[in-house]
Amino acid sequence: SLGGIVISRAVKFGGNKLDEQIISAVRKRYNLVIGAKTAEYIKIKLGSAVPMEEQFVSVYGRDLVTGLPMSQEISSTAVYECMIDFIHSIIDSIKMILERTPPELAADIYRHGIYLTGGASQVSHLAELIQKGTGLKVNVSENPITSVALGLSRIIKDDNLKTVAYSIEGMNK
Repeated sequence: SLGGIVISRAVKFGGNKLDEQIISAVRKRYNLVIGAKTAEYIKIKLGSAVPMEEQFVSVYGRDLVTGLPMSQEISSTAVYECMIDFIHSIIDSIKMILERTPPELAADIYRHGIYLTGGASQVSHLAELIQKGTGLKVNVSENPITSVALGLSRIIKDDNLKTVAYSIEGMNK
């Protein structure tokens, strides 16, 4: 608010963590070792915050038993099951921050909603699930993947916003 941070909480959730969940689930369910790029591809193609009609995507990886390269069909149900607890943790963190938000800002948040940025904000139906969980309007950034980097760049370059960067630095200590 007014160029400063009112309240913050570092949460270890995001797109990379969702990718790690997918890597782990594919390894357990299909005995297939995949990399981060393949997990991201699966997340983009099949990731959803709500159950959807079963779909499949074919990916390549290394068979855990033989050690040889192989192709495997991954189901959207398997992806949903590995992501949903994680998504609920994200919603719980949002609620926790909202509960700690000063009353003066509550009206603004109620009027304008909350904003999602970053690649994970593109998970299918995530905004709707957050809206249902919080009762607030949820806006997804126009360019969610680049918005975080552009915002940090603006903070670094703009002398009026440098205090925000120092606020963030002080919180991490």
